[in-house]
Amino acid sequence: QYHAMLHTRGVTSTKEMGFDDFYGFVDALEALEKNQKLAMRVHFMSQPVGAPMSLAFGQEMRARFQGDFVRFSGYNQMTDGSISQMEGEMKQPYEGTEIYCAKKIDWAGLEKDALAADAHGFRFSLHAQGDGAIARTLDIFEKCAKDENSKLINRHAMTDLECSDPKDLERMGRLGVIAEVYPQIMSIADRESKVAMIKEKIGLERGKNYWNRRKMVDSGVMLSCATDLPLVVDNIPESVYHSVGGRFPEGGEPFNPGNTITLAELLTAWTYGGQYNLQSEDKLGSLQAGKLADIAVVDTNLFDMPVEDVRQAKVCLTIVDGKVVFSSLED
Repeated sequence: QYHAMLHTRGVTSTKEMGFDDFYGFVDALEALEKNQKLAMRVHFMSQPVGAPMSLAFGQEMRARFQGDFVRFSGYNQMTDGSISQMEGEMKQPYEGTEIYCAKKIDWAGLEKDALAADAHGFRFSLHAQGDGAIARTLDIFEKCAKDENSKLINRHAMTDLECSDPKDLERMGRLGVIAEVYPQIMSIADRESKVAMIKEKIGLERGKNYWNRRKMVDSGVMLSCATDLPLVVDNIPESVYHSVGGRFPEGGEPFNPGNTITLAELLTAWTYGGQYNLQSEDKLGSLQAGKLADIAVVDTNLFDMPVEDVRQAKVCLTIVDGKVVFSSLED
């Protein structure tokens, strides 16, 4: 039912995160794939919560899942928390305080796990919101294995990147760290309360660095779209309204318009960027001869619509592996 719902949104592949060994979830996935009942490509990551990171589990899963529909995609961990709660780690203290981060973060432990995963060929994703956490996460990735061009060998990623230092985004591009961004995140806020929070916590000057996807793209960072389900459910037209239009749900003037990206860049992040993140861009992510036929069709040409009206568009057809899995079209 979950996958059928996602098909109505044009989703054909997901990166799912679960705790530790997934508590039997992988057995369910294996049975669905074996019985050819899986119409969604699932790349799953392990987030250590009840036990330390298990390389043995990753090695077992990597060997166990080699098909086109289920793959083990490495490890995920959290670093800092919400800036609104002063738990996002900042480079400078929160306004009127000496607090850089109200949350204790085990950076040494995160580095140990990331380097261990990297040494065994696993990708590692770290969730970071504040500019301080983003910088420290990059410090960890700097120590991972690189190729002759000083790019990371394994496709490590950073998730969220709410308020970033532009210099660190340049460093992301040089390293080849993937940015897993939330293009619909503005849908859960309104302009007045969000701007008030930014002003109170970090000041409007630092607030200029909020959701700076423009600098990411200009720095050569590969973007991959995420939604942090169930916080937000995938909606491609809605993501255009927020990340291309830079608007809060109620409309009005764009927020930080210099940080927005183009429609083509966003659609690339949803398609090729997502498959690059999942190490599947050789088979998926673009319409090319020889690639697998995973296709989403929207009922309107998004390029011909004013961004103010784009939320009216709907996905009308979703195809996975050449088979129609959702259609609202008349025969």
